[in-house]
Amino acid sequence: MVIKNHENRVVSCPANHQNPEGSERCNTCGLPIIDYEKELDLLLKTLAEEDQHIRFAKEKIFLGIGDQGCRLVYDFYRSWGKSLLGSEFLMIESSGESKRFLNSSTEMPSKQQYTSPLLSLHLLPMAASKQVGYYGLGERLAANDPTLDDRLRRSGIKASTKKQSIFLLSALGGGTGSGASPFTLQRAKSINPHSRSMVIAVMPAAEEPDSSHFNAYCSLSRFINSSKGPLADMIILVDYDRLMKLRGVSSMGDEMTGESLLSYMIATLSSAIPDINSSQVDPSYLTKMSRSMGVHAFVPCMAVGRSMEIFGSIANILESAMSCPLAHIEKDSVMISYILIQVPERLASSLQEDKIKSALNKWNKNNFPRLKGSILQLSHSTNKADRIDLFLLLGGNGLATTARSAKEGFDRFKAVVDRKDWEQEFGVTSKIVPEVEKAINSYDSKLAEMAN
Repeated sequence: MVIKNHENRVVSCPANHQNPEGSERCNTCGLPIIDYEKELDLLLKTLAEEDQHIRFAKEKIFLGIGDQGCRLVYDFYRSWGKSLLGSEFLMIESSGESKRFLNSSTEMPSKQQYTSPLLSLHLLPMAASKQVGYYGLGERLAANDPTLDDRLRRSGIKASTKKQSIFLLSALGGGTGSGASPFTLQRAKSINPHSRSMVIAVMPAAEEPDSSHFNAYCSLSRFINSSKGPLADMIILVDYDRLMKLRGVSSMGDEMTGESLLSYMIATLSSAIPDINSSQVDPSYLTKMSRSMGVHAFVPCMAVGRSMEIFGSIANILESAMSCPLAHIEKDSVMISYILIQVPERLASSLQEDKIKSALNKWNKNNFPRLKGSILQLSHSTNKADRIDLFLLLGGNGLATTARSAKEGFDRFKAVVDRKDWEQEFGVTSKIVPEVEKAINSYDSKLAEMAN
């Protein structure tokens, strides 16, 4: 029976026993008296506190995997995080080295309540004395982490967010980066099948041991193949040696090098750079086009801070970008080109979209005889100088071509597969070699068929 006290609030025993006014427990069964209004107030308060964390959907999730991947995400977060409200930044590694990033980071400014992006760290469980030097061990660590799915959900990955882009940054030479990266992306996409994924994969330097190249090649094979087709919508391959030689010019006229240029490219791809016309780059559109075309691996080319007064035309700036590709490329095999151009406000009237498209179409025709599609995404900055930033993403080359150094290292290192302690030391069985070769060859063969 329901009873109301003198304040007319509804109270009752769960078994509906009648009790005197003001009772805390039922005189018949001993169960606590329920104050519905009090419980409802508590529930609403709890939901309001939780709403502070999930009020806005996370449209962009940035994952850094492994020591170097975490550092790349941290540097990007520090430089561009304040421009990506409603995003989330998660570092995943095994050594604990990235804890220093959390200690040195400060809260990012936000114009809207609850949308300030967060930087957090998730440590994969492992024995403290164990080194993760190989692909198989890194994959095993991620696969044996019972909390990984929950951590990805708490970062904002959820199926109810229909338009969600996942940016995964990783160096594929180490064990954690090469092994945990594909597995983590697989788990993320199982949580939100609607999500679009873009992987920025830094390939090992030439002087690194063959085992690092073996790791990278194995990792690429996982990104490019799964039971449901390619795991990653787009893989942007960056050769570390080439990246370290690249130079650009910032809006302030300062030299930009190496990883700062990579961070700037990611900022352009993720719309972290404000556009005065609000016509920003849409990463989900690029990834959707890549998957529909069946071309998943891309080589980036950059021309950052090129002066129109010096270079004279968009075609010349395109040539400047093409002269320093960040991975090996063969122009005759290019089938897709994505061009992201950022034009300063002062040049907007003289460099309108129709004019840029005309120059781009002519340049594409002269350089890529097998080109099947080209997309231009133009944005305008508040930069007062006459410098143009241009990013060219070229797809259609086989992985055996773009990841040539990794393949060569893989071919040399696979000879140790005959060792009896292979599985114990490297965390994989001998079947990994034919699996990797089959996945890469299958992808490259499909590209060859499309080109004919």
